Amino acid sequence: MPVPRILATAKWFILLAVIAPVLVGGGVGCTFTQSSSVAGSPSPIALAPATTTAITGILPTATPVTGIAGQPTPLEATTLIRTAQAGTAQAIQIVTQTAHALEIEIATLFAGARRVFYDEFVDNRNAWFTGVFQEVELDVIEDGVFKVFWTGRGTSYELYELSSFTDFIAEVDCRIARGGGDGSCALVFAHQKDVGFYKFELFIDYYRLSVIAAAGDPVVLAEGDPRRLTTVDTFNRLRVIRQGERIRMFINDVLVNEVNDTTYPSGRIGVSTACYRAEGGVEVQFDNIAIWSLP
Repeated sequence: MPVPRILATAKWFILLAVIAPVLVGGGVGCTFTQSSSVAGSPSPIALAPATTTAITGILPTATPVTGIAGQPTPLEATTLIRTAQAGTAQAIQIVTQTAHALEIEIATLFAGARRVFYDEFVDNRNAWFTGVFQEVELDVIEDGVFKVFWTGRGTSYELYELSSFTDFIAEVDCRIARGGGDGSCALVFAHQKDVGFYKFELFIDYYRLSVIAAAGDPVVLAEGDPRRLTTVDTFNRLRVIRQGERIRMFINDVLVNEVNDTTYPSGRIGVSTACYRAEGGVEVQFDNIAIWSLP
């Protein structure tokens, strides 16, 4: 069933003269506003009665079992290996149990959540901004995705304007189609106009969660290397789950980091792109953006 078209609201933009530690990204559409700005051993068996000389003549001279100085004997080495193997197996079991428990928790959260917004970009029914913006950004919707092309350094973001969220799940599929490490895509959340917001930003070899204030330098709360989880030139899914001060970040359904922070307890949610290269050449694509409200 078609979704009613909602006209775009306001739009702002800031071109950065120098690359800041964190840049923010976006367009505008629908309900959106565009702005730039990881015991005991067994008893010995008794010998049959015999004379001492008979036993002495039969038993070989005992040779102590020794190893190279500082190294375990073969028996000790075998014990160490078995102990290490047991420890590894236990660790794997704990990780598996933890992952399974997390899967159950996330499934329960989704079951109790209310989906507020979703767009798979089969068309522009949600009235995203399309066209040239500030001479360095071109936004188009084609081939079932939302594409942002950059011809210069800059950043922008789009916000879902109809609701402000405190506890929520937000996710989007994003792809850095061109530009390599000079481009990024992100989820922004708890956006408060003229105050600040959070930005969960993904590069091809790095991710970070930052607090972006309207004034002052960005503060990185969490960061890491996503490459064991992501594939270059394909879509990767970003997800944020916010419950009170607890913020969890996922890449391709895997929990990569978690922080507690209340700098901005609530606000708008959106998506962001950025180009960190003066001459541009960055293309970022979005698909399947969704927002759920948690009780």
